[in-house]
Amino acid sequence: MKVLVDIGNTRIKWAVDGGEKLNLGLAIEHQQADFIKQLKHDWLQLSPPDLVAVSSVSNKHVTEQIIALAESLWPNIFVIIAKSTEQGFSVRNAYPQANKLGVDRWLGLIALQHYYPGNSCVVDCGTAITLDVLNKQGQHLGGLISPGLKLMRRSLFVGAENLSQVEQTFTVGLSNYTEAAIYSGTLYSAAGLIEKSINEFCNNCEIIVLTGGDAKILSQHLNCQTVIEPGFILKGLSIYSAGKM
Repeated sequence: MKVLVDIGNTRIKWAVDGGEKLNLGLAIEHQQADFIKQLKHDWLQLSPPDLVAVSSVSNKHVTEQIIALAESLWPNIFVIIAKSTEQGFSVRNAYPQANKLGVDRWLGLIALQHYYPGNSCVVDCGTAITLDVLNKQGQHLGGLISPGLKLMRRSLFVGAENLSQVEQTFTVGLSNYTEAAIYSGTLYSAAGLIEKSINEFCNNCEIIVLTGGDAKILSQHLNCQTVIEPGFILKGLSIYSAGKM
């Protein structure tokens, strides 16, 4: 049994990998002061795993805290830290400096090649929106990065003095008050970016995978067929860790 941990820009996503399927745990925002306490509470319910595999695009301190927690709960646990490489798992990295590709994107490509081989695309709709394209030979063709929905909205609130931040959902469409207009405007901006990118770079793709916290809502505003895959980066991490044992 393995514990898989994906440390993103905002949240910690984790799962228990028993070999048959992934059992996703509750995501935790690591910007909260007590995030380690919350994670410890959840992990205390688990049987001791054989290893812990970690993917992180967050700061080093958060990663070190999580590894320290694992080692305190399960002494002598084997810990794997995922890294982007030039090639592996039937995927070739498009980046000349392979380690500059975010490890979450690398794991998404590994999962894409494993579960949906062929001309395909993975869009991670999280704090940042990333889009990466893979051809049927397993060659990564490159990708795009944009602020995600929350970052788009936050940039408006920070940059405009008379706007107040509201964490609320609204009916999507033309709006007659500012908060709703921001909600719809940023949603259409993100959906438009994804759709234009797919039309331009993925018109021969057989599958388009959406993952990340905003995947479901964005999929509802795309004029193309997509597959929503919760925990897709963790699936890639599962494959990666199996190859490193």
